[in-house]
Amino acid sequence: MKHLYLLALAGALLASCDSGGQKGGTADVGADAPADSINIQIAALPPNELPAGSDPQQLAEFAWAEFFALNWQSSFPKDGKRDSPDNTWSFSSAGAYPPLVVWETYAHRTELRPFYGQMQAFDNAPHYSFGDSTIQAYPGSKASFTLFDNIDENNEIGSCNLYAHADSLNGQPNPNKRMVLYQAKVNRDEYEYIRANYPTKARLLKAMTTTAANIKNTMAYYPNGKGQGSCACPPGDSVICLPCGNTANPKGGTYTGAMEVKTAWRQLTAQDDTSTFFTRKVLYYRQLNGKTYYDNAVFALIGLHIIHKTFNYPEFVFATFEHNSVRQPGQGYRYVLLNKGREIPGSAQPPHTKPILPLTERVTAAAHRKLKGLNPNSIWLNYRLAGVKGTPTADSTAANFFLANFVVESDKTLADFHGSGIGTPHNFKPNILAPGGLVAGGGCQGCHGVAQLGGTDFSFLLDTVGKPVKAPDIDQTQRLKLLRYIRATAAKR
Repeated sequence: MKHLYLLALAGALLASCDSGGQKGGTADVGADAPADSINIQIAALPPNELPAGSDPQQLAEFAWAEFFALNWQSSFPKDGKRDSPDNTWSFSSAGAYPPLVVWETYAHRTELRPFYGQMQAFDNAPHYSFGDSTIQAYPGSKASFTLFDNIDENNEIGSCNLYAHADSLNGQPNPNKRMVLYQAKVNRDEYEYIRANYPTKARLLKAMTTTAANIKNTMAYYPNGKGQGSCACPPGDSVICLPCGNTANPKGGTYTGAMEVKTAWRQLTAQDDTSTFFTRKVLYYRQLNGKTYYDNAVFALIGLHIIHKTFNYPEFVFATFEHNSVRQPGQGYRYVLLNKGREIPGSAQPPHTKPILPLTERVTAAAHRKLKGLNPNSIWLNYRLAGVKGTPTADSTAANFFLANFVVESDKTLADFHGSGIGTPHNFKPNILAPGGLVAGGGCQGCHGVAQLGGTDFSFLLDTVGKPVKAPDIDQTQRLKLLRYIRATAAKR
């Protein structure tokens, strides 16, 4: 019965893959913005706030300010501090990009939620804890298990796999096809909040359950908190209220705010211009005779998703960037639907996403002009903002309502999300608790809203769906990932 249900769900998603979405480059909508009116800030620290009610241009400027700060050179090799910029470096420094950037030093999901032992100090060197503690280096390799980039996810929450150069995936095999892999990380503010308040699975589960019940019963994160938001929940109430940017940090100063990044990677081929990509030697996973091993190889960054909680935007600001090439037909991106972790034959489709707004393109052009003036060789001239979203809305005609990244949310489930759960992604039912009440949001914000109603303050990294992580996604134990999300989000409604 479960098998038939998943097949039916996958079939329904595939059948509707051409409804309600557009493919391609730029939408013919958006307000004009003279180049000299666009304010691009390049600084070592990300902004911790933007004005309430910011317009699309201000949101795009904020997104680029985040992007530049997160891609600043990390100070870790000098002082052992993660989520910390090297103030001796700047974007006018020589080279296409630094050897280590700030967001790479954020905590990986298996550091935030270790399967074994306690959460370690945030500044410790990379340390990954899977339930399968027997994972060894691939035979014959000298792979390191302590690299900062650990791309342990190979699908989009279990709904599909994504490949590049896969034009003939539904016909003859393409020897050049490259699977897209992912990793998720959190910044210091989010990590330290969880470590200080809910460092164990049991305590986090209790807080998640309490928060979800409060939202369901009182429309608030905590008792008598209706309309008070989620930035300063009373201590001791056992509810999850991640730190908001521009609010007081008990350790001094103000919070940057909880931030999460999800990155998309793939290996390059002879068809790709390698000089245009940010590349890294990464930690990834392979199988041999049914056994999972770790290995190292050079992968290219093709997508970067940033979500950021601030006082004026407690429902997070969602910004998403991608490599300039990903939407080009010659890249041959195709997603393949999954049933219990196995690819469904004949289901390959081009990614299902919306065009980039002209205003977004103009802000990107302004960011590129400023960056080029500092360093004409910067690798980031090859990356663009795909869109940004702030205050939740139920208006499906609003700018970036269906915000999605071409290589992070590729199939209809995620690219056209506007539902109350992963199993009901298109029913236009409420999924976000905003100050004014429940909202039926769309795109990545609406999808993360499902996690909010589940009690984890918009974070899928804090839920109980396969976490702490037993094994990298390539392992057979992860084949029911989508079904787990469907069950979990259905139970919260």
